Formats: sequence, C-alpha cells, structure tokens
Amino acid sequence: MTTATKIELVRNIIDEALNDRSKPWDAAFRQAEALTGLPRFKVLLCVILVTSVLFVYGASAELMSNAIGLVYPAVTTVSLIVSPPVWRKYDLVTAAAEARNEKYVYWMTFAAMLIAETLCRPILRFVPLYQMCRTWFLIWCFAPIRRNGSAFIYDAVIRPCFEHGVVGLISNKLF
Repeated sequence: MTTATKIELVRNIIDEALNDRSKPWDAAFRQAEALTGLPRFKVLLCVILVTSVLFVYGASAELMSNAIGLVYPAVTTVSLIVSPPVWRKYDLVTAAAEARNEKYVYWMTFAAMLIAETLCRPILRFVPLYQMCRTWFLIWCFAPIRRNGSAFIYDAVIRPCFEHGVVGLISNKLF
C-alpha cells in the first residue's frame, strides 16, 4: 500500500468518525460546520492547529496539558468503579481486573512523571515545545492500545525501581 493510499485511508476513517451521529462530538461538529461552512475534517484540523499554537505559545499551556492528562483518565477510572467493562472477549471479572490494572499503571506513570518534572522544572522551562511534547506523551500513556506509554514506562522504569532500586529496599524493610 502506498503512502498516499494509507493517508487517504486514515483520512476516511477520521471523516467517518466525525460524521457518525451516535458519537458525543456530533452536535459540536454539526454546529461548527454550520457556523463556518467548512467540512468537519477541516474544522478538526483548525482545532488541532489552534490548540497546538496555544500549547507552544499560550500561558495556559501547562494547564491545558494537565487537563488532558487528568480528565479523560479520571473519567475512565470512575467508569471502571461504577461498571466494569464488557468489551473484552473473556469473562467479566478478568476484564475488569485487567482494565483496573491498566488505569493503576497509568496513574503510577503520571505520578512518576510529575515527580521527575518537579525535580527538573528549572531545566524544562528552557526546553522548546516541552508542553506540547508532554501532552502528546500523556495521550500516548492513556491511549487504549495494548503497549501504550504507561505500560512501556512501567515495565522499563517504574517496576525495576521497585524491584531493584531504592524504593525496593525501603519497601522490603517496611513490609
């Protein structure tokens, strides 16, 4: 498959999702489409462009990044508490346990990132495009894919710290 065909395929998938009347964003895109006269895909591109500029140059870049990193994962965590997922192919108890574990791993990764960020804040202020990269990292961490960012960071950094690092020594002495 050529690159142009792949790009067109992705564009068609996004366009179908934007025009799906059962999705929660349908009303907002319908209204934006009526106000601007632009098709929904172009409205989406404009929204992405504007938010990207705000992430790079806006004073609210950190607030927006934190909101993206907190709101969706918090909503999905609360929904796990209220009702376990039924979208997995196996039994309900195993599906619920796996979904909860995925969220626990995300929150551990998010907390570790905040600690590291707090320690490195004076340096990070001078890194160009840091808030935008941080936001994309958070989206990768909570993406609903099997090997998302939080699973990768947990396996590569957090778990080894608990097993072999200072945290492991402290927990072994306490417990």
